[in-house]
Amino acid sequence: MRKKYWHRKYVKFLEEQLHSNEPYVFVDKIILWIFVLCVVILLPATLGKLQQKNEVVSAKLSSQNVLKIIFFDVTQGDSALITTPNGMNLLIDAGPGHGMVVQESDPGELVTEIDAGKEIILPYLKTHNILLTGIIVTHPHSDHFGGLVSIFNEGFYPKWFMDSGIETSHPVYYKILQEIKKKKIEYKIAKPQQKIFLDEDVEIEILAPVNKYSLEFVDRAVNNSSIVAKLTYKRISVLFTGDIEIFAEMDLLEYKDKLKSTILKIPHHGSFTSTSLPFLDSVSPEVAIISCGRGNPFGHPHSETIEKLNSRKIKIYRTDQNGNITLLTDGEFYNIVVEREY
Repeated sequence: MRKKYWHRKYVKFLEEQLHSNEPYVFVDKIILWIFVLCVVILLPATLGKLQQKNEVVSAKLSSQNVLKIIFFDVTQGDSALITTPNGMNLLIDAGPGHGMVVQESDPGELVTEIDAGKEIILPYLKTHNILLTGIIVTHPHSDHFGGLVSIFNEGFYPKWFMDSGIETSHPVYYKILQEIKKKKIEYKIAKPQQKIFLDEDVEIEILAPVNKYSLEFVDRAVNNSSIVAKLTYKRISVLFTGDIEIFAEMDLLEYKDKLKSTILKIPHHGSFTSTSLPFLDSVSPEVAIISCGRGNPFGHPHSETIEKLNSRKIKIYRTDQNGNITLLTDGEFYNIVVEREY
């Protein structure tokens, strides 16, 4: 008989030699009971270590070194709030206002039914006692600035305000600019390669608008004149893109490696007019955030955009599916928390 101690037949043979004519008990049954006993003894300690590990992770995320970005679910529109480790707060866009017509270069028509400022952004600002350091409006379309009316009405004014400087005839945006002037808020026009330091380690660099676009379709020109800003916190970066389309994306390719970012806020709510493969490959993000409204008449995000992201194995989060999307990062690692799973 082949003598291997783990062979069941050999173990049985040895047992029979030692205990002739006595009831046989498999040695591996004894081993099994020993194993069970060890599990009972060691399991609480192991779970304790796992729990301790989870507590360490939570402690890291709740420390003063964490930067937080919340991409608000403002239905069809854009709005993101950046909160730095030292408590500086920058609002990029403010979603739509109630009853405003959403302008898009894509076919479709939408009159907004919510006031993103009053119903979504203000409650968050009040609950967390947030004072606004700055506001950036990427471009003067109502689904990006409409919520500011309610925010200003409640007395939430920033220390400074930035836009692209592009002319617009929208009466509500004109009133917003007049309010900024009246309150003597510092007004800035975005310029390429301009840098804003929110914290010692938190830098925002303006990359666009590069050109002044004057095309046949006014909305498309306004979209391509959107402010594009790259936030960098140590090793983690986020690219905010407004509603730029392919024309502006091609201009941005001149930046080459500077475009590369960990997270990309997908341009123009995921329209097929944006997120060209050359641009997407230059950014090479790990995560894509799409801000759009459920069942919107423009069909955002378009299937072409989703297919491009999937082809590059980029993780996709969408406000129409996930609600508010929150990014937490210590500059080395990041975590994304969603309001609801889809």
